[in-house]
Amino acid sequence: MNPNSIRIIDKYLGRPICFGLTIMRKVFPARKAGKPSSILFLKLVEQGATVLAYSALQKAIDQVGRENVYFCLFKENRPILDIMDVIPKENVIEIRMSNIFIFAIDVLKLLIRCRSEKVDTTIDMEFFSRAAAILAYLSGARTRVGLHRFKSELPYRGDLMTMARKFYRDTPSYRTSKRYFLNPSAIPLNVY
Repeated sequence: MNPNSIRIIDKYLGRPICFGLTIMRKVFPARKAGKPSSILFLKLVEQGATVLAYSALQKAIDQVGRENVYFCLFKENRPILDIMDVIPKENVIEIRMSNIFIFAIDVLKLLIRCRSEKVDTTIDMEFFSRAAAILAYLSGARTRVGLHRFKSELPYRGDLMTMARKFYRDTPSYRTSKRYFLNPSAIPLNVY
């Protein structure tokens, strides 16, 4: 699959999936979350943005320990995370894009791993992708931090985050790295 195919899938399948999962979330609300014990970052694309996430990863490590921080990305973007060496290599979860079947298998493996590792918190670092929001919801994590459009004209990603962060398009000085750093700050460190 090429990036254009992914955009088309995200646009035409992502919208109805986000809508359906949002209805599911409203009909079957989850129990309240407690103190986080393991955190999954979702940043599927853009290697450079992964570098900007370094301080956010460090903050998460300080909160739950290095062995309890995971990162999901497309396989093509993995080298930069390995060079950064901020989390254990076995905690990097790759999704291959060679074809739709391998992609689906890797997504299924991710969801199974999230549940077996008892990931209770996800941080969706994508700005516009619906796929990351969908994966965050399907991971089973009770705490989901990510961008939400609220009343802006940004792409529809449903209402899948438990801690929605506003995207300020009109403030370019609000740097991406600062936005990433603030995402782990949204996670409550005490039990509700």
